[in-house]
Amino acid sequence: MIEDAKNLINIAFFVVISAVTILSYLHARKTVFAPIRTETFKLQLKTFEEILLFFQNKSESDFMHAFDFDRITSLNTLQMADRYVAQFFEDELHIDKDKRADTLKPLIGWIVSKDYMEKYFSKVNTENPVAKTAPPEKKIKNPALILANWEKYEHGMIGYTKEFQDQQKELARLAASPLLPKPLRESIGKFQTLAHENLTLVGKTITECAALMPNHFPLSSDMKDFEAAWVWNEFNEKRNHFEPVAKEVLAYMNSYLKIDELMQ
Repeated sequence: MIEDAKNLINIAFFVVISAVTILSYLHARKTVFAPIRTETFKLQLKTFEEILLFFQNKSESDFMHAFDFDRITSLNTLQMADRYVAQFFEDELHIDKDKRADTLKPLIGWIVSKDYMEKYFSKVNTENPVAKTAPPEKKIKNPALILANWEKYEHGMIGYTKEFQDQQKELARLAASPLLPKPLRESIGKFQTLAHENLTLVGKTITECAALMPNHFPLSSDMKDFEAAWVWNEFNEKRNHFEPVAKEVLAYMNSYLKIDELMQ
């Protein structure tokens, strides 16, 4: 009997202790943890505000302008046109290299596709890293060979500007915040990927347009009428659109913060 009584007392003791512990934790959640949640939410709201500044009240043309795609397309197209002139009209048309270098200064970096890298860049020999001097290329005079050589042209190195780089960096910074819900982070990442895909598309579009150059500009005098707007129009028809993903970002934030309910 005495043993049973002791067991009952022990059980009652642990039940009471457990109850006190649970009640203490629940009280702590309301008192100790509440300020932490409040501060976290404040930081989260600040990040949301930055995201709103990036995405809200912007049209498709606003995003295209922010990423500087007009100038990127124009300058990359100009590089292709210079290569075309050098291939077909080297003895007829002169390009001032100093002026051209100044024109192309806004291009601060390049992306290169894996296929293009494997085709046109040789691997460095780590055992013997001394660069080998390639033999000078023979100047082709045969028009058929010149045309055949041009048909292989690929604009695989796509230059981008500081404006494009800054936008991508800002998106990466926003998406890296640990305070963002995963779906929101993924939508921002999708937006960033769209920009990269569009930059890649600039190169593909220029490659396709380059193949048509001999038909549109068969004579050196025809190059006086050359405009990059032709390539821009081709690119603009094929590119990915930013606005749908931007709306996806804003819609999620609206739902997460229950803005519509607060406005009622």
